[in-house]
Amino acid sequence: MKPPENEIIKVECKDEDTVLKLSVGDEFYYQFHRHGSVGEDAEFTIEDDSIIAHTNTETEYLHPEHMKKPGWTGGDAERGKWFFKALKAGGTTLKINILFRFEVESSCTITVIVKS
Repeated sequence: MKPPENEIIKVECKDEDTVLKLSVGDEFYYQFHRHGSVGEDAEFTIEDDSIIAHTNTETEYLHPEHMKKPGWTGGDAERGKWFFKALKAGGTTLKINILFRFEVESSCTITVIVKS
């Protein structure tokens, strides 16, 4: 089912067989978690960035009130979103790595198929 016009699609990477079918111009995002003081982070790679492009990253602190309290630690937990746009017809992959202290803890691959 195609989303309503101008709706940004949320993509989740549930297993190695995740497939995302888009049309040229469609936008989607992937939500990730980052907690820098603990060593939790995430990264992505696009196999062919002529087919989809990363357009923006948004992050927000989960507990901004903890950032202002003297002596509080661990208040830098963030929820982030990477935004992407389908540029042209073709196929590519988006690989997501979940990191812990700079080491890959888990990864998944989203196969992206863009139709014209």
